Amino acid sequence: MTARAALPFSPDVLGKALDRLGATERLCVALSGGADSAALLVAAAVLAAQGRCALRALHIDHGFAGSPLLRQAAIAAAACCGVALQVVTVEVCGIGDLGLEAAARDARWRGFAESLAAGEDLLTAHHLEDQAETVLLQLLRGAGARGLAAMSTTTTLGVGRLLRPLLGVPRAALRDYASAQAVPWLEDPSNADLGLDRNYLRSQVWPELTARWPAAARTLARSASHLGGTVRLLEAELATRLAAVEQGGTLDLAALARLDAGWRLELIRYWLRGLGFSVPPTRRLAQFDVQFLYSAPDSQPRLAWGEIELQRYDGRLHARQVLPSLALPAALALPTAGSVELGVLGRIVVALTTEGGLRAAQVATYRLTTRRGGERWRRDLGGPERALKDWFREARVPRWQRERAVLIWSGLGLAAVVLPSATWIGADYRAESGEVSLGVHWQGAPAALAMTHLH
Repeated sequence: MTARAALPFSPDVLGKALDRLGATERLCVALSGGADSAALLVAAAVLAAQGRCALRALHIDHGFAGSPLLRQAAIAAAACCGVALQVVTVEVCGIGDLGLEAAARDARWRGFAESLAAGEDLLTAHHLEDQAETVLLQLLRGAGARGLAAMSTTTTLGVGRLLRPLLGVPRAALRDYASAQAVPWLEDPSNADLGLDRNYLRSQVWPELTARWPAAARTLARSASHLGGTVRLLEAELATRLAAVEQGGTLDLAALARLDAGWRLELIRYWLRGLGFSVPPTRRLAQFDVQFLYSAPDSQPRLAWGEIELQRYDGRLHARQVLPSLALPAALALPTAGSVELGVLGRIVVALTTEGGLRAAQVATYRLTTRRGGERWRRDLGGPERALKDWFREARVPRWQRERAVLIWSGLGLAAVVLPSATWIGADYRAESGEVSLGVHWQGAPAALAMTHLH
Protein backbone atom coordinates (compact mmCIF):
# COMPACT_ATOMS: atom_id res chain seq x y z
CA MET A 1 0.00 0.00 0.00
CA THR A 2 1.39 3.39 -0.94
CA ALA A 3 1.50 6.18 1.62
CA ARG A 4 -1.30 8.70 1.33
CA ALA A 5 -0.10 12.03 -0.09
CA ALA A 6 0.04 14.86 2.39
CA LEU A 7 -2.73 17.42 2.04
CA PRO A 8 -1.56 20.66 0.35
CA PHE A 9 -3.11 22.62 3.20
CA SER A 10 -4.59 21.67 6.55
CA PRO A 11 -4.30 22.66 10.22
CA ASP A 12 -1.41 20.22 10.49
CA VAL A 13 0.43 21.90 7.61
CA LEU A 14 -0.10 25.29 9.27
CA GLY A 15 1.01 24.00 12.67
CA LYS A 16 4.27 22.63 11.29
CA ALA A 17 4.95 25.90 9.46
CA LEU A 18 4.35 27.89 12.64
CA ASP A 19 6.69 25.60 14.58
CA ARG A 20 9.43 26.21 11.99
CA LEU A 21 8.94 29.96 12.35
CA GLY A 22 9.02 29.84 16.16
CA ALA A 23 5.53 31.29 16.52
CA THR A 24 4.36 32.36 19.95
CA GLU A 25 1.18 31.13 21.62
CA ARG A 26 -0.51 34.47 20.93
CA LEU A 27 -1.64 34.59 17.30
CA CYS A 28 -3.61 37.12 15.30
CA VAL A 29 -4.82 36.43 11.75
CA ALA A 30 -4.89 39.29 9.23
CA LEU A 31 -8.40 38.69 7.88
CA SER A 32 -9.14 40.51 4.63
CA GLY A 33 -12.51 38.88 3.94
CA GLY A 34 -11.09 36.95 0.96
CA ALA A 35 -10.67 33.20 0.51
CA ASP A 36 -6.97 32.93 1.39
CA SER A 37 -7.19 34.60 4.79
CA ALA A 38 -10.46 32.78 5.50
CA ALA A 39 -8.68 29.44 4.95
CA LEU A 40 -5.87 30.56 7.24
CA LEU A 41 -8.37 31.57 9.93
CA VAL A 42 -10.18 28.22 9.85
CA ALA A 43 -6.92 26.26 10.20
CA ALA A 44 -5.66 28.55 12.98
CA ALA A 45 -9.00 28.18 14.79
CA VAL A 46 -8.53 24.39 14.80
CA LEU A 47 -5.09 24.83 16.39
CA ALA A 48 -6.62 27.18 18.98
CA ALA A 49 -9.34 24.65 19.76
CA GLN A 50 -6.59 22.09 20.37
CA GLY A 51 -5.10 24.44 22.98
CA ARG A 52 -2.00 25.25 20.95
CA CYS A 53 -2.56 29.03 20.88
CA ALA A 54 -4.73 31.98 21.80
CA LEU A 55 -6.27 33.43 18.64
CA ARG A 56 -7.93 36.59 17.42
CA ALA A 57 -8.31 38.31 14.03
CA LEU A 58 -7.74 41.80 12.63
CA HIS A 59 -9.52 43.33 9.64
CA ILE A 60 -8.31 46.56 8.01
CA ASP A 61 -11.02 48.76 6.46
CA HIS A 62 -9.41 51.00 3.82
CA GLY A 63 -12.52 53.07 3.21
CA PHE A 64 -12.73 52.06 -0.47
CA ALA A 65 -15.96 51.41 -2.35
CA GLY A 66 -15.80 47.66 -1.77
CA SER A 67 -14.65 47.92 1.85
CA PRO A 68 -18.10 47.50 3.49
CA LEU A 69 -18.64 44.17 1.68
CA LEU A 70 -15.20 42.90 2.68
CA ARG A 71 -15.81 43.98 6.26
CA GLN A 72 -19.05 42.00 6.38
CA ALA A 73 -17.29 38.97 4.88
CA ALA A 74 -14.55 39.19 7.54
CA ILE A 75 -17.15 39.51 10.31
CA ALA A 76 -19.00 36.46 8.95
CA ALA A 77 -15.81 34.38 8.69
CA ALA A 78 -14.75 35.26 12.23
CA ALA A 79 -18.22 34.41 13.57
CA CYS A 80 -18.18 31.10 11.69
CA CYS A 81 -14.87 30.19 13.35
CA GLY A 82 -15.78 31.56 16.78
CA VAL A 83 -12.82 33.97 16.71
CA ALA A 84 -12.89 37.51 18.12
CA LEU A 85 -12.44 40.12 15.39
CA GLN A 86 -11.09 43.67 15.65
CA VAL A 87 -11.91 46.01 12.75
CA VAL A 88 -9.46 48.87 12.23
CA THR A 89 -10.31 51.73 9.87
CA VAL A 90 -7.31 53.43 8.24
CA GLU A 91 -6.88 56.53 6.10
CA VAL A 92 -5.09 55.91 2.80
CA CYS A 93 -2.84 58.92 2.17
CA GLY A 94 -0.26 59.84 -0.44
CA ILE A 95 -1.99 58.12 -3.36
CA GLY A 96 -0.65 60.74 -5.76
CA ASP A 97 2.97 60.13 -4.76
CA LEU A 98 2.89 56.39 -4.08
CA GLY A 99 0.08 55.06 -6.25
CA LEU A 100 -3.06 53.41 -4.92
CA GLU A 101 -1.54 49.96 -4.30
CA ALA A 102 1.47 51.24 -2.35
CA ALA A 103 -0.54 53.84 -0.40
CA ALA A 104 -3.12 51.22 0.63
CA ARG A 105 -0.35 48.78 1.59
CA ASP A 106 1.37 51.39 3.75
CA ALA A 107 -1.89 52.27 5.49
CA ARG A 108 -2.68 48.59 6.04
CA TRP A 109 0.69 47.77 7.63
CA ARG A 110 0.47 50.88 9.77
CA GLY A 111 -2.93 49.75 11.03
CA PHE A 112 -1.63 46.25 11.80
CA ALA A 113 1.47 47.56 13.57
CA GLU A 114 -0.55 49.89 15.78
CA SER A 115 -3.04 47.16 16.69
CA LEU A 116 -0.68 44.31 17.60
CA ALA A 117 -0.07 43.56 21.26
CA ALA A 118 3.44 43.05 22.66
CA GLY A 119 4.68 39.54 21.93
CA GLU A 120 1.83 38.82 19.50
CA ASP A 121 2.41 37.26 16.06
CA LEU A 122 0.37 38.49 13.10
CA LEU A 123 -0.26 35.76 10.50
CA THR A 124 -0.90 36.72 6.89
CA ALA A 125 -2.15 34.43 4.10
CA HIS A 126 0.50 35.36 1.53
CA HIS A 127 0.95 32.20 -0.52
CA LEU A 128 3.19 30.68 -3.19
CA GLU A 129 1.80 32.65 -6.13
CA ASP A 130 1.89 35.89 -4.11
CA GLN A 131 5.62 35.35 -3.62
CA ALA A 132 6.21 34.59 -7.30
CA GLU A 133 4.20 37.62 -8.41
CA THR A 134 6.20 39.80 -6.03
CA VAL A 135 9.46 38.62 -7.61
CA LEU A 136 8.18 39.51 -11.09
CA LEU A 137 6.90 42.92 -10.00
CA GLN A 138 10.19 43.71 -8.31
CA LEU A 139 12.08 42.73 -11.47
CA LEU A 140 9.91 45.08 -13.50
CA ARG A 141 10.63 47.86 -11.02
CA GLY A 142 14.40 47.35 -11.29
CA ALA A 143 14.80 46.17 -7.69
CA GLY A 144 18.08 44.95 -6.22
CA ALA A 145 18.78 41.78 -4.28
CA ARG A 146 16.70 42.82 -1.27
CA GLY A 147 13.64 43.54 -3.42
CA LEU A 148 14.04 40.34 -5.44
CA ALA A 149 14.20 38.33 -2.21
CA ALA A 150 10.51 39.33 -2.08
CA MET A 151 8.56 38.62 1.11
CA SER A 152 10.35 37.28 4.17
CA THR A 153 8.75 34.64 6.38
CA THR A 154 9.29 36.66 9.58
CA THR A 155 9.85 40.30 10.40
CA THR A 156 9.29 42.71 13.28
CA LEU A 157 5.99 44.59 13.19
CA GLY A 158 5.23 47.19 15.85
CA VAL A 159 5.67 45.53 19.24
CA GLY A 160 5.01 42.11 17.75
CA ARG A 161 6.03 40.10 14.69
CA LEU A 162 4.71 39.40 11.23
CA LEU A 163 4.74 35.75 10.12
CA ARG A 164 3.99 34.45 6.62
CA PRO A 165 3.58 30.68 7.16
CA LEU A 166 1.92 29.96 3.79
CA LEU A 167 4.57 31.10 1.29
CA GLY A 168 5.01 27.49 0.17
CA VAL A 169 1.27 26.78 -0.16
CA PRO A 170 -0.43 27.18 -3.58
CA ARG A 171 -3.39 29.52 -3.93
CA ALA A 172 -5.60 26.69 -5.19
CA ALA A 173 -4.97 24.65 -2.04
CA LEU A 174 -6.21 27.51 0.13
CA ARG A 175 -9.31 28.01 -2.02
CA ASP A 176 -10.07 24.27 -1.89
CA TYR A 177 -9.72 24.23 1.90
CA ALA A 178 -11.91 27.32 2.38
CA SER A 179 -14.61 25.75 0.17
CA ALA A 180 -14.40 22.40 1.98
CA GLN A 181 -14.83 24.10 5.35
CA ALA A 182 -17.75 26.24 4.08
CA VAL A 183 -16.29 29.38 5.65
CA PRO A 184 -17.76 32.66 4.29
CA TRP A 185 -15.51 34.76 2.05
CA LEU A 186 -15.79 37.34 -0.71
CA GLU A 187 -13.72 38.07 -3.80
CA ASP A 188 -12.25 41.54 -3.34
CA PRO A 189 -14.04 43.79 -5.91
CA SER A 190 -10.78 45.68 -6.49
CA ASN A 191 -9.21 42.50 -7.92
CA ALA A 192 -11.04 43.24 -11.18
CA ASP A 193 -9.21 46.57 -11.60
CA LEU A 194 -6.55 45.86 -14.23
CA GLY A 195 -5.12 49.33 -13.69
CA LEU A 196 -3.43 47.89 -10.60
CA ASP A 197 -0.12 46.22 -11.44
CA ARG A 198 -0.59 43.05 -9.42
CA ASN A 199 -4.09 42.50 -10.78
CA TYR A 200 -2.88 42.90 -14.37
CA LEU A 201 0.00 40.51 -13.77
CA ARG A 202 -2.29 37.93 -12.12
CA SER A 203 -5.07 38.16 -14.71
CA GLN A 204 -3.26 38.78 -18.00
CA VAL A 205 0.34 37.64 -17.64
CA TRP A 206 0.34 34.80 -15.13
CA PRO A 207 -1.95 32.41 -17.10
CA GLU A 208 0.27 32.77 -20.18
CA LEU A 209 3.42 32.31 -18.11
CA THR A 210 2.26 29.17 -16.34
CA ALA A 211 0.90 27.67 -19.56
CA ARG A 212 4.49 27.60 -20.82
CA TRP A 213 6.21 27.06 -17.45
CA PRO A 214 3.79 25.21 -15.12
CA ALA A 215 6.29 25.25 -12.22
CA ALA A 216 6.92 29.00 -12.52
CA ALA A 217 5.53 29.79 -9.07
CA ARG A 218 7.84 27.36 -7.27
CA THR A 219 10.93 28.24 -9.29
CA LEU A 220 10.44 31.97 -8.83
CA ALA A 221 9.83 31.46 -5.11
CA ARG A 222 13.00 29.36 -4.96
CA SER A 223 14.98 32.20 -6.55
CA ALA A 224 13.56 34.54 -3.92
CA SER A 225 14.70 32.14 -1.21
CA HIS A 226 18.23 31.99 -2.64
CA LEU A 227 18.39 35.77 -2.79
CA GLY A 228 17.05 35.98 0.76
CA GLY A 229 20.06 33.97 1.92
CA THR A 230 22.38 36.30 0.03
CA VAL A 231 20.70 39.34 1.61
CA ARG A 232 21.14 37.87 5.09
CA LEU A 233 24.87 37.42 4.48
CA LEU A 234 25.11 40.97 3.12
CA GLU A 235 23.30 42.42 6.11
CA ALA A 236 25.59 40.58 8.54
CA GLU A 237 28.55 42.29 6.87
CA LEU A 238 26.74 45.63 6.84
CA ALA A 239 26.05 45.35 10.57
CA THR A 240 29.79 44.94 11.19
CA ARG A 241 30.67 47.88 8.97
CA LEU A 242 27.96 50.07 10.49
CA ALA A 243 29.39 49.61 13.98
CA ALA A 244 32.62 51.25 12.78
CA VAL A 245 30.99 54.45 11.47
CA GLU A 246 27.80 54.89 13.52
CA GLN A 247 27.40 56.74 16.81
CA GLY A 248 24.20 57.93 18.42
CA GLY A 249 22.16 57.22 15.30
CA THR A 250 24.45 59.29 13.02
CA LEU A 251 27.23 58.35 10.60
CA ASP A 252 30.81 59.65 10.43
CA LEU A 253 31.09 61.21 6.97
CA ALA A 254 34.88 60.96 6.87
CA ALA A 255 34.65 57.23 7.54
CA LEU A 256 31.94 56.87 4.90
CA ALA A 257 34.17 58.65 2.37
CA ARG A 258 36.87 56.00 2.84
CA LEU A 259 34.53 53.20 1.80
CA ASP A 260 34.02 51.89 -1.71
CA ALA A 261 31.07 53.72 -3.29
CA GLY A 262 28.99 50.54 -3.52
CA TRP A 263 29.46 49.69 0.16
CA ARG A 264 28.83 53.32 1.13
CA LEU A 265 25.40 53.47 -0.48
CA GLU A 266 24.41 50.01 0.79
CA LEU A 267 25.47 51.03 4.29
CA ILE A 268 23.33 54.17 4.15
CA ARG A 269 20.31 52.10 3.07
CA TYR A 270 20.92 49.59 5.85
CA TRP A 271 21.31 52.38 8.43
CA LEU A 272 18.07 54.07 7.31
CA ARG A 273 16.12 50.82 7.56
CA GLY A 274 17.48 50.30 11.06
CA LEU A 275 16.15 53.74 12.01
CA GLY A 276 12.72 52.75 10.70
CA PHE A 277 12.93 55.09 7.71
CA SER A 278 12.23 54.42 4.05
CA VAL A 279 15.23 54.38 1.73
CA PRO A 280 15.63 56.99 -1.01
CA PRO A 281 15.08 56.06 -4.65
CA THR A 282 18.29 54.97 -6.37
CA ARG A 283 18.38 58.12 -8.52
CA ARG A 284 18.21 60.30 -5.41
CA LEU A 285 20.82 58.36 -3.46
CA ALA A 286 23.15 58.58 -6.48
CA GLN A 287 23.46 62.31 -5.65
CA PHE A 288 24.87 61.57 -2.19
CA ASP A 289 28.60 61.76 -2.95
CA VAL A 290 28.38 65.06 -4.83
CA GLN A 291 26.17 66.69 -2.21
CA PHE A 292 27.76 65.42 1.00
CA LEU A 293 31.35 64.38 0.26
CA TYR A 294 32.50 66.79 -2.44
CA SER A 295 30.67 69.98 -1.45
CA ALA A 296 32.30 72.86 0.42
CA PRO A 297 32.76 72.19 4.18
CA ASP A 298 30.64 75.22 5.11
CA SER A 299 27.76 74.30 2.79
CA GLN A 300 24.54 72.80 4.09
CA PRO A 301 23.58 69.89 1.81
CA ARG A 302 20.18 68.30 2.11
CA LEU A 303 18.78 65.22 0.38
CA ALA A 304 15.07 64.63 0.83
CA TRP A 305 12.52 62.03 -0.32
CA GLY A 306 8.98 61.63 0.94
CA GLU A 307 8.94 62.70 4.58
CA ILE A 308 12.61 61.87 5.26
CA GLU A 309 15.75 63.93 4.74
CA LEU A 310 19.51 63.62 5.18
CA GLN A 311 21.53 66.56 6.51
CA ARG A 312 25.19 67.11 7.32
CA TYR A 313 26.09 68.57 10.68
CA ASP A 314 29.53 68.82 12.27
CA GLY A 315 31.03 66.10 10.10
CA ARG A 316 28.22 63.60 10.66
CA LEU A 317 25.27 62.44 8.60
CA HIS A 318 21.84 62.82 10.22
CA ALA A 319 18.56 61.30 9.05
CA ARG A 320 15.31 62.80 10.26
CA GLN A 321 11.70 63.37 9.43
CA VAL A 322 11.12 66.52 7.42
CA LEU A 323 9.98 69.28 9.76
CA PRO A 324 7.59 72.11 8.94
CA SER A 325 8.88 75.66 8.97
CA LEU A 326 8.27 77.77 12.06
CA ALA A 327 5.39 80.22 11.61
CA LEU A 328 4.40 82.94 14.08
CA PRO A 329 1.70 85.63 13.81
CA ALA A 330 2.90 89.17 13.22
CA ALA A 331 3.33 91.36 16.34
CA LEU A 332 3.04 88.38 18.69
CA ALA A 333 3.60 89.44 22.31
CA LEU A 334 5.37 87.24 24.84
CA PRO A 335 2.93 86.39 27.65
CA THR A 336 4.06 86.82 31.26
CA ALA A 337 2.68 83.34 31.98
CA GLY A 338 1.31 80.51 29.90
CA SER A 339 2.48 79.27 26.51
CA VAL A 340 2.75 80.08 22.84
CA GLU A 341 1.77 77.10 20.69
CA LEU A 342 4.02 76.18 17.77
CA GLY A 343 1.91 73.38 16.31
CA VAL A 344 3.77 70.10 15.81
CA LEU A 345 7.01 71.84 16.82
CA GLY A 346 5.90 72.15 20.45
CA ARG A 347 5.35 75.29 22.48
CA ILE A 348 7.16 78.18 24.19
CA VAL A 349 6.34 78.06 27.91
CA VAL A 350 6.68 81.14 30.13
CA ALA A 351 6.63 81.04 33.95
CA LEU A 352 7.94 83.22 36.77
CA THR A 353 11.36 82.24 38.09
CA THR A 354 14.12 83.53 40.37
CA GLU A 355 16.89 81.68 38.57
CA GLY A 356 18.19 84.31 36.18
CA GLY A 357 15.40 84.46 33.63
CA LEU A 358 14.37 87.26 31.30
CA ARG A 359 13.88 90.61 33.05
CA ALA A 360 10.45 92.17 32.94
CA ALA A 361 10.16 94.38 29.85
CA GLN A 362 11.58 97.83 30.54
CA VAL A 363 10.04 99.70 27.62
CA ALA A 364 7.20 97.66 26.21
CA THR A 365 6.13 94.05 26.12
CA TYR A 366 8.48 91.62 24.48
CA ARG A 367 7.53 90.37 21.03
CA LEU A 368 8.29 87.10 19.30
CA THR A 369 9.48 86.60 15.72
CA THR A 370 11.14 84.02 13.53
CA ARG A 371 14.57 84.60 12.00
CA ARG A 372 14.81 86.88 8.99
CA GLY A 373 18.58 87.10 8.67
CA GLY A 374 21.08 89.78 9.71
CA GLU A 375 20.19 89.68 13.44
CA ARG A 376 22.85 90.70 15.94
CA TRP A 377 23.08 89.71 19.61
CA ARG A 378 25.20 90.51 22.66
CA ARG A 379 25.86 87.71 25.12
CA ASP A 380 28.03 89.42 27.78
CA LEU A 381 27.96 92.85 29.41
CA GLY A 382 30.53 94.97 27.64
CA GLY A 383 31.07 92.18 25.14
CA PRO A 384 30.78 92.47 21.37
CA GLU A 385 27.51 92.50 19.51
CA ARG A 386 27.95 89.89 16.79
CA ALA A 387 25.91 88.37 14.01
CA LEU A 388 23.56 85.74 15.41
CA LYS A 389 24.72 83.29 12.76
CA ASP A 390 28.25 83.54 14.18
CA TRP A 391 27.00 82.75 17.69
CA PHE A 392 25.14 79.75 16.25
CA ARG A 393 28.24 78.55 14.45
CA GLU A 394 30.43 78.94 17.54
CA ALA A 395 27.92 77.08 19.72
CA ARG A 396 27.53 74.36 17.06
CA VAL A 397 23.77 74.77 16.84
CA PRO A 398 22.43 72.43 14.15
CA ARG A 399 20.96 73.92 11.02
CA TRP A 400 17.46 72.55 11.71
CA GLN A 401 17.38 74.44 15.03
CA ARG A 402 18.85 77.66 13.61
CA GLU A 403 16.13 77.78 10.96
CA ARG A 404 13.40 77.48 13.61
CA ALA A 405 14.83 79.60 16.43
CA VAL A 406 12.29 81.83 18.21
CA LEU A 407 13.62 85.37 18.76
CA ILE A 408 12.46 87.60 21.63
CA TRP A 409 12.77 91.36 21.01
CA SER A 410 12.44 94.43 23.19
CA GLY A 411 12.22 98.00 21.99
CA LEU A 412 16.01 98.15 22.30
CA GLY A 413 17.04 95.02 20.41
CA LEU A 414 17.30 91.25 20.47
CA ALA A 415 16.75 90.15 24.05
CA ALA A 416 16.80 86.35 23.84
CA VAL A 417 16.99 83.38 21.51
CA VAL A 418 14.88 80.32 22.29
CA LEU A 419 16.03 76.95 20.95
CA PRO A 420 14.69 73.46 21.71
CA SER A 421 17.97 72.71 23.47
CA ALA A 422 18.52 76.00 25.34
CA THR A 423 17.37 79.57 25.91
CA TRP A 424 19.99 82.29 25.42
CA ILE A 425 19.32 85.54 27.25
CA GLY A 426 21.36 88.60 26.36
CA ALA A 427 23.43 90.25 29.08
CA ASP A 428 21.32 93.44 29.01
CA TYR A 429 18.13 91.44 29.64
CA ARG A 430 19.29 88.70 32.01
CA ALA A 431 17.93 88.97 35.57
CA GLU A 432 20.14 88.47 38.60
CA SER A 433 19.74 85.28 40.60
CA GLY A 434 16.94 85.77 43.14
CA GLU A 435 15.25 88.43 41.04
CA VAL A 436 11.73 87.58 39.92
CA SER A 437 11.88 87.21 36.14
CA LEU A 438 10.42 85.27 33.23
CA GLY A 439 11.61 81.72 32.63
CA VAL A 440 11.22 80.96 28.94
CA HIS A 441 11.65 77.42 27.60
CA TRP A 442 10.81 75.38 24.52
CA GLN A 443 8.83 72.27 25.40
CA GLY A 444 7.40 69.39 23.42
CA ALA A 445 9.74 69.66 20.47
CA PRO A 446 9.76 66.54 18.24
CA ALA A 447 12.87 64.40 18.52
CA ALA A 448 13.93 65.35 14.98
CA LEU A 449 14.12 69.00 16.07
CA ALA A 450 15.41 68.62 19.62
CA MET A 451 18.47 66.54 18.66
CA THR A 452 21.75 68.26 19.43
CA HIS A 453 25.36 67.34 18.80
CA LEU A 454 26.74 64.19 20.39
CA HIS A 455 29.50 65.93 22.31
